[in-house]
Amino acid sequence: MISTWNGKTETDHIQIHEHYGPIVRIAPNELSFASPNAAREILAAGKGFHKTDFYGVFPPPENPDIFTETREAVHAVKKRYASNPYSMASMQQLSGYIEETERLLMSKLDGMCQARDQYCNLGDFLHYYAFDVLGEIAFSRKFGFIECGYDLEKAIKTIDDMQWYDGIIGQIPEWDFMFRRNPLWNFIPFLSTSNFLITRMALEEMDKRKKYGSKEIDRKDLLSSLMGAHEKAPENFKEGDVFAVAHGAIFAGSDSTASTMQSFCHHVMREPAIYKRIMQEIDEATAAGKLSEMPQWSEVQALPYFQACLKEAMRVRPAVGLNITRLVPAEGAELDGHRFPGGTRVALNAWVLHRNEAVFGADAKIFRPERWLEGDAKMMDRFMFQVSVCAYSCHIHGS
Repeated sequence: MISTWNGKTETDHIQIHEHYGPIVRIAPNELSFASPNAAREILAAGKGFHKTDFYGVFPPPENPDIFTETREAVHAVKKRYASNPYSMASMQQLSGYIEETERLLMSKLDGMCQARDQYCNLGDFLHYYAFDVLGEIAFSRKFGFIECGYDLEKAIKTIDDMQWYDGIIGQIPEWDFMFRRNPLWNFIPFLSTSNFLITRMALEEMDKRKKYGSKEIDRKDLLSSLMGAHEKAPENFKEGDVFAVAHGAIFAGSDSTASTMQSFCHHVMREPAIYKRIMQEIDEATAAGKLSEMPQWSEVQALPYFQACLKEAMRVRPAVGLNITRLVPAEGAELDGHRFPGGTRVALNAWVLHRNEAVFGADAKIFRPERWLEGDAKMMDRFMFQVSVCAYSCHIHGS
C-alpha cells in the first residue's frame, strides 16, 4: 500500500524481484510473480483464476465494465456485446474524424513552434489529443482539450487522483464504503460524480439518443453501437452497461493511450540514432508513395522499425503500473514448479514481466527497438502483458 501511495508500485516491484527472486510474498496471502510463463497460466481463460475484490473499487461499482466485472459468466456476455465497437474495422470507419483531430493537433503545435517564444509541453498535448480522439470515437464530439490547450475542468487531474485512490483502496476494498461510496456524499452536491466532465458528457449523450434510439446520428460511434446492442438484448446488456463501457473507454482509454504515445515520443526523440532511423524509414516510404498524407493503419504495418519502436515503448513502459491480481482456484494450482493452495492471491505487474531476460534478452531493462527485428518477435509478443485497452487505443490510427 505504501508503494502505491507513493506512486512507485512498478519500480518498487522490479526492485523486490531483483533482490528476492521470481516469487515474492508481498502480503500475508498475496504473492507477486515475475515469470511470464506463470502469468500466461494465471491470465488464461478457463483456468479458474478469478478476479479479486480489488476490481470492485473501480467506478461505477453498481455497473462494472469489461475490466472491472468479476463474474466470469457476466463478463463473457458483456464482452460479446461490447467487443464489436472496439474492433479494428469499427475504428477504421471513424478514421476521417481521427484524422481531423490529428490535423487540429498539428495546427496547434505548428502555431506554437512559429511563435518561438511559446512554451509547449508535448506530453500534455498528446494527452489532450487522446481525450479529443476518444471523444470523437465514443460520442461523436471532441471534449475541446486541444483547442483550449489546457486540462479542461481538471479532468486529467481528476482521473489521476481517482486512479491513485483506486490503487490504494483496492488493497483494502472495504474502505471504499467509508470513503467514496459513503452515502453521506449524496447530500453534498459539488461532490456528485455526475459533475465530472466525462460523466456529464456520457449522460448527456445517452439522454439525447434515448429519444431517437441508436440511429440518432449519421455515424456509428461507440455509444450508438452500444445502445444498438442494448436495444437488441436489453436484458443481457442493460442501459447501465452502455454507460459503464462508454464511460470506461474514455476514463481508462485516454490515460493509457496518452501514456503510450508519451513513452514512444520520449524514447524515440531522446536517442538521436533511433530518431534518425525511424525518420529515414518514414521518408523513404513517403518518397516511394507507400504512405498517404495521413498514414493509414494498414500502411504503417509495413514500417518495421516504426512498429519495433512502438512495441518497445509498450514493453518498457506499459500503461498500467499497478498489479493485476487473481485468486488461485479452490483446488489449488501449480505455478513455476510450486504448489499453491486455493484462495491465494497472485499478483502480476507488466513492468516486472517485461524485464524478463529469458524472454526479452540480457538488456531487457533498456529501450532497444532492434530486439524486435533481430530476435524472436513472435515469442516476445506472446509475453507482452500491456492492458488490452492500451493495445486497442494505440492502434486506432497506426500510432
